[in-house]
Amino acid sequence: MVCLLYSFLRFRNSCRIIPPPARRPSMTRQDCHSYWLYAQTFPSAHTGVAFACCKILAPNEIPLTDRTMPTFSYRALDKKGKYANGRVDASSVQEVRQKLRDSGLQPVEVNMKSVPMGSGGTQDAMYRPVKSVDLDKLRLTRSKADVLALAFLEKLHQLIENGLPLGDAVKSLHSRLREPTLHALAESLWRDLSEGATLAEAMRRRPVLFEPTISSMIEAGEATGSLESILANINDLLRARIQLRKNILSALSYPAAILFVAFGVLLFVLFYLMPRVQEMMDSMGGELSLAAKAVIFFAHNTLTFGPFIIGAIALGILILHQWRKTEDGLMTTDRLLLRIPIIREIIANSELSRLANLASILMESGVDTTDALKLLEKGLKNEDLRVRFRAARGLINDGSSFSDALQEYNILVDMDADVLAVSENTGSLVKGFKNIYHNRYNNLETQMKHLTAVTATGALGFVFILVGMLVIGVVSSIMALSNSVLGG
Repeated sequence: MVCLLYSFLRFRNSCRIIPPPARRPSMTRQDCHSYWLYAQTFPSAHTGVAFACCKILAPNEIPLTDRTMPTFSYRALDKKGKYANGRVDASSVQEVRQKLRDSGLQPVEVNMKSVPMGSGGTQDAMYRPVKSVDLDKLRLTRSKADVLALAFLEKLHQLIENGLPLGDAVKSLHSRLREPTLHALAESLWRDLSEGATLAEAMRRRPVLFEPTISSMIEAGEATGSLESILANINDLLRARIQLRKNILSALSYPAAILFVAFGVLLFVLFYLMPRVQEMMDSMGGELSLAAKAVIFFAHNTLTFGPFIIGAIALGILILHQWRKTEDGLMTTDRLLLRIPIIREIIANSELSRLANLASILMESGVDTTDALKLLEKGLKNEDLRVRFRAARGLINDGSSFSDALQEYNILVDMDADVLAVSENTGSLVKGFKNIYHNRYNNLETQMKHLTAVTATGALGFVFILVGMLVIGVVSSIMALSNSVLGG
């Protein structure tokens, strides 16, 4: 500490008394670094003066952390909502944002303008070119699309929540997002918004990423000026859906691993062990037991006719998929699905939970009943339910209550209709729809867990029975052979 204080006093006095050209030879690396450490530890009124003098006298002796500070340009919002532009030196984008917030500004966009010499001469990785993606040729599963949609909408909600206009928020995401698909999505949405389209219209042009329910909710948010709350609800909906899929996959992962190992053992026994056992039995005049013969018969027929069965199933699925593209095929198959016992309950809970959740959000946001009903109809995926809801919508527009109209066309069961009727009578229709949503969604989660457990148990049971029969057949055949040899 004494050495540091001595170095600081020596340096400060030299800065005050001796002209700059004559002082340079007296400056050493040790003096400059000693003062720097002192100034960082004990800031004082002389810090700025002495440090400026240090930069004049020995610019090459300033610690590397200061000489390699990059320059960032920023665009921010002040407390009055006006934009402010400027530049600032900082070590990272995070430090720039923190500095702006400390000064009362809300950062909107931060870009690196220059990289100082000595730092490698390269720009930050986030400003490298992004791989081009053609959204029109993009093919995604629904689970992958939901993950991408959630990633984009979460960031969009954060910007809008902090007061940034929709167009500027999408433009900002286009410049910031580095994931190729999200970058292309932000670019295409920004282009559509620039041409006068609404966000809902732009999303409907990308059905691969945004399903009709999301587009309908966005449309309602734009119409009522409550886009921020609508985005928050959409994000909650997507998180719940993604979590449900994760729970199902997690529940199936262990049985799938057991099935894989069991089938491996089965194939080893059938195609390696059993032929040798049979050769041994034939050479010694023995015979396989009935259980072993049954397993071998099943395995041989599976290998012989299995490819044809799989091909027939694939062909049937392809024909059904093409038929569902027609209006009659879509209506017939959707109506048939609502008659299959287990699938019927799953579809009903899925559709009604989505319907009730969307209805509560739209009505809570102040959307007109007529417009809300149109959006609710677009959100239904099952064509049979959609046709019935269209008829119920006509009754509601004619003055009928929600509960009576939806119960008239068998959309709601008695319990749900009673909940909705009570909420209508008490003036809390939104609360009634929310209760129906939570009940239906909880039922859906329970059904999916039960279905997963039954499927896993059935598959494991089938494999264990098959392997058990095989083991019993082999053991019983060997025992029969040994008894015949010992008896002979």
